[in-house]
Amino acid sequence: MTILWQPLHLSFPRSELRDPEKVLEDGLAAALAARPVHGRRVAVAVGSRGITGIARWVEVTVRTLRAAGAVVQVVPAMGSHGGGTAAAQARVLADLGVTGDRLGVPVVSRDTVVRAGTAADGSPVWCDAAAWEADALVPINRVKPHTAFRGTVESGPSKLLAVGLGKGRSAAACHRAGLARAIPAVTRFWLGSGRVPCGVALVENAYHGVAELAVLTPPTWLDRESNLLHRARALLPRLPWETLDLLVVREIGKDISGTGMDLNVVGLDRRFPGCDEPPRIRRVVCLALSPASHGNANGVGYADWVTESLAAAVDWKVTRANARTTGFAEAAVLPPVAADEERAVAAALADLPAEARAAPRAVRIRDTSHLTEIEVSPALASPRAAVHRPCG
Repeated sequence: MTILWQPLHLSFPRSELRDPEKVLEDGLAAALAARPVHGRRVAVAVGSRGITGIARWVEVTVRTLRAAGAVVQVVPAMGSHGGGTAAAQARVLADLGVTGDRLGVPVVSRDTVVRAGTAADGSPVWCDAAAWEADALVPINRVKPHTAFRGTVESGPSKLLAVGLGKGRSAAACHRAGLARAIPAVTRFWLGSGRVPCGVALVENAYHGVAELAVLTPPTWLDRESNLLHRARALLPRLPWETLDLLVVREIGKDISGTGMDLNVVGLDRRFPGCDEPPRIRRVVCLALSPASHGNANGVGYADWVTESLAAAVDWKVTRANARTTGFAEAAVLPPVAADEERAVAAALADLPAEARAAPRAVRIRDTSHLTEIEVSPALASPRAAVHRPCG
């Protein structure tokens, strides 16, 4: 059957900082007054996704550090993304606008990593060689709920220090140890090393505006990041239905989520069968892989059907390397492939019970980070506004 999609606007909380650049500048100035960096080499660690306009925040951070007398460089902190290679990770940053030309400082990525030490829980601590040669590290990351675990801190500056900074070595070590335990433990190692004067944490609203921004400093770092995670969880956009027959995702990619599509939106039961946290979606169809993902389709295995164009865009070497690093091999398994959207949707609907096929509760979205303007099937169309349902 052909679904007659109808547009629907979802409304979410829209709290937003009036002048986030000044908040960042003032926060950094206060942190650097307490922990001076004059004459020191500082590596600003930047990840691969999750922050709207990331280059802007890197630029402000670099400018403020240089004004404080630091010698600054930027390093990638993205684990195995980009295939884990230095050249590919530099290209990922360039695609995000994080370039030496824009920042006026070098973007340095090395293929080698250094064993920095051992965290209190026994986790090995790895560091990009270029970052290790610096005197200080300043990570920048968005705080948000993770797609694979629940902990006191999840995705944020701590994850960059623990998982991202040492390329595939650190990512693999932390995933094997368990992210909920390893991320705080490795972060404590770095905070105790004296190499991390501060870090930048942002919380976005559903409209990709900055709802909150904090400059984290030892010794309150983990407590403040945990509080920001609670704030981010409340603001995370979610679909307002606990159960759906079908979800069509126009685009997935590593720039959107570590699993290509945020499982907080699609349903954690796709990774953890038996998970009772909504939503529960019977079938998920994915149509395309984002160009910014550079062929990395990690998470495609959580779809039920994909199109030929998506399958053709996958770099399986990079995708499987990412999946092996995380320990979730099923994330890199290609689901059934249909010629195009119409055939993929028809195949997904054919899997459903007769009553669901007759009047499917279906939603089509751009991607899991853009949920304000969506499309729904007639069974879900309603004149009343949808109500925001917070995460978790």
